[in-house]
Amino acid sequence: MQITNLVRRGKSELYKTFVDDEYVCLLEAETIVKNKIKVGTNLSQNEFDEIRAESENLTCKNMAISYVSKCLKSRWQVYDHLKQKGFLPKSINDALDLLENYGYINDKYYAEAFVKSKQNTKGIMYLKSALKQKGVKDSIINEVLSEYQIDDEDVINLAQKYLKNKTQDEKTKQKLYRHLLSKGFTYEQVNKALSKLNID
Repeated sequence: MQITNLVRRGKSELYKTFVDDEYVCLLEAETIVKNKIKVGTNLSQNEFDEIRAESENLTCKNMAISYVSKCLKSRWQVYDHLKQKGFLPKSINDALDLLENYGYINDKYYAEAFVKSKQNTKGIMYLKSALKQKGVKDSIINEVLSEYQIDDEDVINLAQKYLKNKTQDEKTKQKLYRHLLSKGFTYEQVNKALSKLNID
């Protein structure tokens, strides 16, 4: 096998790699330099496969870092993102281990931040469901939510906000009921709020 062309893809650090005049894959510039690859380099199939795997691992790690740099993500969210990009499980797990070692992903910290961002606006049922959908383990969810509390006044305030400029009839009451339940509040919390607002 002979490397017959290397063409940089845009402004990235990836190079379109041609073997025996046919495009085969993208290789990271770092991998190319490290392995002293250039046009005319001859490689065995095994050598090329090892270089390609090395490059994919690097690409996967770079993409993972780029993904979490935009906002907090759970481990599962990063895994799912990389899987959809077509990376192999080994490359993905290596990337995830790297992110965890450097503190770029931490499911407990992620869950705490998520709950804090929804404080006073979402009930515990919503938070449990949302965190579970993001791949956070039950043990972490239970730990983070063990001290989560929302006052009756918070539910009442949300109900009053919903009722603003609305006719308070039976139809509106039913819509409000479903609205508050969709935010993850319990039946007890919703009934108590409606009772205090005299909409029961």
